[in-house]
Amino acid sequence: MSLSMETAFRIFEVPSQIEPIKNRLDFMRRGADAYNAYSDSLALSLDWDVHVHDQKVPVYAVPVTSGGPHSFCTIELLGDDVAIDLCMTFQGKLHSATVFSQDQGVTYRVEENQVHCSDVGACHLLVEVNGRVHTPLSIFVMPPENRIPDLASPHVLYFGPGVHEVSYLELCDHQTVYIAGGAILRAVPPQNDEVPILGVDWAGKPNFNDFIFAKGKQGIRILGRGIIDTSALDWHARRTMCFTDCEDVIVDGPILVGAAHWTVEAFHCKNVLFEHLSLFGYRENSDGIDIVSSQHVRVRHCFVRTGDDAICVKAMLPAPTLGGDDIVVEYCEVWNDKVRGLGIAGESKSDIRNVTFRHCTVFHSFARWAYELGALCIALCDSGTISDILFEDITIHQEDSSAVNCILMRDRWSTDNDAGQIKRVCFRNIRIPSNAPVRLWGYDEEHRVEDILFDHIYTPDGIAHTSDTLWLETNPYVNNIHIKERKDHHGSS
Repeated sequence: MSLSMETAFRIFEVPSQIEPIKNRLDFMRRGADAYNAYSDSLALSLDWDVHVHDQKVPVYAVPVTSGGPHSFCTIELLGDDVAIDLCMTFQGKLHSATVFSQDQGVTYRVEENQVHCSDVGACHLLVEVNGRVHTPLSIFVMPPENRIPDLASPHVLYFGPGVHEVSYLELCDHQTVYIAGGAILRAVPPQNDEVPILGVDWAGKPNFNDFIFAKGKQGIRILGRGIIDTSALDWHARRTMCFTDCEDVIVDGPILVGAAHWTVEAFHCKNVLFEHLSLFGYRENSDGIDIVSSQHVRVRHCFVRTGDDAICVKAMLPAPTLGGDDIVVEYCEVWNDKVRGLGIAGESKSDIRNVTFRHCTVFHSFARWAYELGALCIALCDSGTISDILFEDITIHQEDSSAVNCILMRDRWSTDNDAGQIKRVCFRNIRIPSNAPVRLWGYDEEHRVEDILFDHIYTPDGIAHTSDTLWLETNPYVNNIHIKERKDHHGSS
């Protein structure tokens, strides 16, 4: 397909209700408030202007835990082979800039207070300025939509451009929610006559129906390039999106901001695809994508920055229910502000097996308040056995705790009487920061971490670690650790 530059991409207009940030300092400080709700926490950025071929792109901003606000914008390409030129203008003193992309194939130059990128295809660009993480910019250059439904179908809930205030949506079999580019689906707080499904949770808060949810359904689709905003919800009032006992679920495209609780969850589901999602959250327990007691799940091309685990597999149902099987997370990017980046974590009441994390990037990982944190984690507090897990082709740019952390423990979330097991885990082609250790920590003689393979762990300079150079921390309840040494250097970053 031949496209002129005027028809090669699409920019979505901002609804008139969305205004620029009113008080920069107040907006920034919201990221440090892990509990309260602010209804205007989706605003227009004061830090960045973006142009694509001289057309201005609307840039939003949201609070984040550290260094915020985080600005973002979306550009949709209208052809598979389209490439665009971008100009990003920083509204401050610009001494230097770094542009991250997962394939590292984007070229850029800095001129005065502008950053220019040429020949950009479908990707996510993360721009950081002056060697700091403050006021970053994400540009989501999206491929053409390929799942646009029949908007006239009675099975489609269509939200067109503009702001739509909704209490919650309970979905039926074979139902599609389509949130068009330029649309904002905004959650409103529960009304006085809505009865909570749980009067008081562990945090002393009522829990209501999830914002978008389905139970025991098939063929659910949530599509489109719009925004789902739950900033106005009280802490723990609703999870943003939850599927329970569902099959054949696809969520493709939306940006989700301001989560009051877990953001996206598949609970005891089969055949699930989460693709092209972008998540921004900062409140406590705003887990990004949680795959719980589910099978045959794929997570692709997602960016997650939240106030808890980014992308994690969990097992919250006891045996004989399988905790997880045939799960693949690939081509995803995470920014870990508070807890863990990628892995299997927390609740682990039954066995999880055959899980792969590959071709992923951890931009930042700042959490350091406990031993069980890190970029790539298997951290268990219950009795399940975790086996046959692969982490492959992953770049960790920065880590304040552990680059790799496999740990068995007991904590406030434990409900089983015994600890678990971790066995047969492979870490292959992993770039780790020079100051980040690898931690392997069993629980006791009967609950061990064992059969762990490190196959080409390398430095930011591409130098492969050996058994002498890898910073490895273990306790007595670890055995059969293998470090496969290579003489070659890894060229990717």
